Amino acid sequence: MTSLSLSLASLNGEKEEQFLEHYFSHVSHCEHDKARELAEKERDAYKAMFGSSWAMFLLSLSQFATAEKTYMSLGFLEQKSFFTRSKDTLKSCYQTLMHDFRRVEEAVKSTEEQGFGMSSNAIELEKLLAHLCDQLCFFTQARQETINFYEQVHIMGMTKHINFEDLNMVVKEIIAGHNKNFHHPILAPLKTVFGYECDTLNHLLVAQTMMSDWKFLMALLHIHEAHTKLTSWATLIHPKESKKSAFGGSSKHGSLPALYQWLSKFKNLLLSKFSIYFYDILQRQASPPEMKSLISKTPDDFVTRIQTFHKKSDACHVSLVLNTQGLERVFPGGYQYPGRLVETPQGLDTFPAIFSYPGDRPANHFPAVVMMLTEGRDREEPAVYAQDKIHYMYDKGSHSSYFYTQVDTRISLVVIFESKKSEKDSYVNNFMTELATHLRCTKFFTSLKPGFK
Repeated sequence: MTSLSLSLASLNGEKEEQFLEHYFSHVSHCEHDKARELAEKERDAYKAMFGSSWAMFLLSLSQFATAEKTYMSLGFLEQKSFFTRSKDTLKSCYQTLMHDFRRVEEAVKSTEEQGFGMSSNAIELEKLLAHLCDQLCFFTQARQETINFYEQVHIMGMTKHINFEDLNMVVKEIIAGHNKNFHHPILAPLKTVFGYECDTLNHLLVAQTMMSDWKFLMALLHIHEAHTKLTSWATLIHPKESKKSAFGGSSKHGSLPALYQWLSKFKNLLLSKFSIYFYDILQRQASPPEMKSLISKTPDDFVTRIQTFHKKSDACHVSLVLNTQGLERVFPGGYQYPGRLVETPQGLDTFPAIFSYPGDRPANHFPAVVMMLTEGRDREEPAVYAQDKIHYMYDKGSHSSYFYTQVDTRISLVVIFESKKSEKDSYVNNFMTELATHLRCTKFFTSLKPGFK
């Protein structure tokens, strides 16, 4: 019997399965260096088996841990230099790994055909390796698809036009395409992390879509589900960490991978956005001091920003106005008890102010506001709007200036002055641009790439 056949015969399966369980556990806990060291140590212990399916698999696992570390750190989105070769990208690394896993499958078939006099346990291990390699090929394919998704997210942020429904469709297709893949118990940790990531993305994108249509309950439920997924994921990475606040924050937050942190910040941004989109319904549930305290705890306190601008700019009024045209059902406050009939908004009520400061919307100014918004809608389709444009109108009759910019497919930021303001007033334009880019998520999406400003 050759040295290779003797080595293969020494594989009993139980020890190797235990190693694989530890390895994939480390990967799921984002302990990628430990996983790589474990694979390299195991590979060194089987140097005599060079060229065997087990040795080839261990080499791939070492490279797999490195790829996963780069993925979780968002390293695949870093600025690439002129000299960066296509084969150096993370997608190409996963493509190479896919090819390598297929080679292991072929090596297993070759081993079975030649019959090295292996024990039944060793034969079962070979079959296990083939099975795992097949499923890991699906996983590396899924990684390439999510890399494409994040690259698309960053590009949308740069172009200032984000179609959240299209993004959510991509995520749903990834989930549906890989829901039944890499299901082996040994790969369960990988599937769990993949599920946390994709489910969190799905809930956040649906929440954003629900907010843009001013659906209070559905938006709230999806934000909560995203928070639950992130909390479970954080516990997997740091088992001893206590439950995280809905507002984020943790003593170990800095040690969490960049991808997790970005998803957590996305949730926090939507939570801040939710607090201003549904400010009226929320303030009915708390006293003014309690409401002020709760809003101040959100990562982006949009209410205070507006109040500060109102005071410094001497504006008459600042509001977020919803265009209800085309919506199937519009509920006062964003929610209505199921089964209760609600009249379709008519006239000026077709454009309700979902946030208004100070006080209710000024009745004497809103006909002009609605006219301005309607004229803008006549020029552009509701789903395609000039996100970075600030519109201006001066009404000589009322001696008032009106500014507006769209922050969502149906929601506009409106600023009113009871005086003549310059269309290019820097303080007004800077405030509206800054607030709008945050509410649209464009500024946040560009931050996905490390070092990008």
